[in-house]
Amino acid sequence: VIPTFNEEGNIELLYNKLKETIDPLRLEELELIFVDDGSHDDSLSIIKRIATHDAQVKYISFSRNFGHQLALKAGLDHARFQGVISLDADLQHPVELIPEMIQKWRNGADVVFSKRIDKTLPWFKRTSSKLFYRIVNSLSQIKLEDGVADFRLLDEKVIKALLKYKETNLFIRGIIPSLGFKQVSIEYMPNKRHAGETKYSFSKMLRFALTGIT
Repeated sequence: VIPTFNEEGNIELLYNKLKETIDPLRLEELELIFVDDGSHDDSLSIIKRIATHDAQVKYISFSRNFGHQLALKAGLDHARFQGVISLDADLQHPVELIPEMIQKWRNGADVVFSKRIDKTLPWFKRTSSKLFYRIVNSLSQIKLEDGVADFRLLDEKVIKALLKYKETNLFIRGIIPSLGFKQVSIEYMPNKRHAGETKYSFSKMLRFALTGIT
């Protein structure tokens, strides 16, 4: 499941990398679900073109920009297989880790979540991130690990539990650890963004943090 917002410069390369990584695994059934979150560039057109040549590629198109978390949930709403991996479309999540995620799942993990290890982050972003997790953990019984991302694998029973949540102001990386089940982590170094700019301005990051806290 791939939430997508104005990523026209990344979609085709991401698709090719995913196919190179996943095809050798010879999975019996597979879908790549792109969720276009109201893009106003050519993202949706590129996704549609890829879908005409590859029956495994599906897409959901939003009428406007609703935000990353709702795009992610929409993809999970429509996912129908035993395990689902979510990742961003900007190529910062290393698709090379997918085989290891699947192996941990096959070994019994219900959730395989990723933790970003990146010492190159600017001081402000690194400090504000640590402060955010410290505040959340001090206010909540659910403890979040610093650097947790929305790059994860979920077993279908976890998704069924997650989809019982009907909030519109979603903080999925906080809901997942609250669900229980067997959860294991995997560390990763993020890749540099291939094209385009980050969609998380300071104001959006602040709203996202406040949503998580409240």
